[in-house]
Amino acid sequence: MSIPLVANLGFTEVNSAGTLNDKAGTAKSKLPIQLFKLTDNVSGNLTMTNDSAHKKIIIDTNGNTILNSSGSPITNNSSTDVELIGSGNVQSTLKTFTSSVASTSNTGTTTISEADNSTVAVADDAHTFDAALVDDNRSAGSGTSFGDGNTTVTKPNTGSTAGLMVNETYYTTAYATLFGGVGLTNINRSDFAMSFSHAFLEDGTPISGAIVGPSGPSTFDGVSADQPDTNTTHSHAGGTYRFMEWENAVQGVNNGNAGTFDIQIFIDSATGKAVVAIIGGRGAFNQIKNVDVVGPTAGRRFTFTNNLAISCVLSGADPYDGVTVSAGATAVANRDSTDGSFSITGTISGSDGSSQPYALKDVNDGTGDIVVSSHTGTRSVSAF
Repeated sequence: MSIPLVANLGFTEVNSAGTLNDKAGTAKSKLPIQLFKLTDNVSGNLTMTNDSAHKKIIIDTNGNTILNSSGSPITNNSSTDVELIGSGNVQSTLKTFTSSVASTSNTGTTTISEADNSTVAVADDAHTFDAALVDDNRSAGSGTSFGDGNTTVTKPNTGSTAGLMVNETYYTTAYATLFGGVGLTNINRSDFAMSFSHAFLEDGTPISGAIVGPSGPSTFDGVSADQPDTNTTHSHAGGTYRFMEWENAVQGVNNGNAGTFDIQIFIDSATGKAVVAIIGGRGAFNQIKNVDVVGPTAGRRFTFTNNLAISCVLSGADPYDGVTVSAGATAVANRDSTDGSFSITGTISGSDGSSQPYALKDVNDGTGDIVVSSHTGTRSVSAF
């Protein structure tokens, strides 16, 4: 087409994305009036850089569109306003954002600038789940023996010391913690279980007894299981200690180990160690075989806060899948593990009251302004 012969007017036809100053050329771009007319649809961004020579800048869509799927369709960095005219749609079609942290040790808050500084907070102290804390499985005759010697411990039910045949493997502060501390909170559960074996299999049956927590199952490790006969708490050593005893829980055999024996479990207040003691018989002839202790373990809680002006839908199943979060609202997901990594995709949709479609970018993301009073096409509107 012919170029209008107007003094001080730089007229440039545009059919692709890029910097408008460059499209005008060095000489023409210095003229005070800049008119850019679209001759085709533009996919991407049109940028105007600042030039003090410019007094008026016009982009005529001429019925063509400027659509940018990854950002703003216009970037005006000029101190002179860009006047947008014509009937072509000018829109950002960016409607999704992503955020991810690959590190499984991740905690704290991640800010998503692409979503108006929405956040994903990962907490390691807000959610717990039950997990196996002790899962000892041994062959009959290959368990851990009690030993014949006595260990002096302080019993919470009497407040005095006593010499007991203690299983030294479990007589540690670490097992005291795994058992649930002085209150034995992880032993005082229906899913606690412990079985016993003879040290010398030729002396008797491979599994000589089993104990479970209150309301526990009737069998464990293939034999009948005994629930606690004594389960009491005591104010002792500045805390509330639990004392548990299973009477006649272990069946002995001959050679000085005949009869049935009790099992006591408590925390030794003098040392802070877990006590599993056998009452009677030969300690060295009796072993702890299998042990199941289940208790609360710190998981991870994910909290997404939507700072957008509209709702968004979170997907990806890591940890959100098809979750709609209203503007200003939060979405919480708990994970039954210590994995703090995540990968989310957020999607927006819809239009405002003027039927302008929402996008995650402004029509213009430059430092300068645009004037749209003579533009009759449809522009997108930021969801921020």
